[in-house]
Amino acid sequence: MKNLLIVLIAVFATTFLTAQNNWEAPLQAQITAAQQAKTPAELQVVTSALERIALSNPIEWLPAYHAAYYNSQVFWRSGKEGCDACLDQMDKFLTSAEEIDNNSEVLTLRANYYQAKLQGSPMMAPYYGPKASGMLKVALNVDADNPRAYLLMGQNLYYTPAMFGGGADKAKPFLDKAAKLFAEADTTTPTIQPSWGKRALDQMNRQMASAE
Repeated sequence: MKNLLIVLIAVFATTFLTAQNNWEAPLQAQITAAQQAKTPAELQVVTSALERIALSNPIEWLPAYHAAYYNSQVFWRSGKEGCDACLDQMDKFLTSAEEIDNNSEVLTLRANYYQAKLQGSPMMAPYYGPKASGMLKVALNVDADNPRAYLLMGQNLYYTPAMFGGGADKAKPFLDKAAKLFAEADTTTPTIQPSWGKRALDQMNRQMASAE
């Protein structure tokens, strides 16, 4: 009887763990599809699927994180006129991720949200710029090896006027650090962990080089 009970507990535990992890494969599939999307409309379809995965797994931060992130990508690709609600959706799912695990990646994405808010409201730069910078400092305090936090800090400084402590010279050390960390990261193995930023860094470096 005792042995039977042990077997039943083991079977239950295995079944429970399998049920817990059944969101990972669909999440990876949608991330892969998002990376292959060629238009904002295609990306929106994938983002909607990511939202459904997040809503079905309310105790996991990664589905909510990716739903928030890809809403931001639809926004950046289509602009405010093309997806006025994207930032609201980003905020909604990012808030869910924050409530589950407010780690360095989530903090960094919140800073990205503040940067995105500036796209439609440049006059709010004195408000959202410092909020993004403050959030990134917290993110780097939590994880000093987060390349996305260094990237966004570099972007924030680059677009901040020199009279307010910004400029290319202030941004470069953060972008160089981001480049070093991206180079050290394993980008060949598919993963559901946050891995974005390298392409944006390359674009940022080209922009800085052309401005010299």
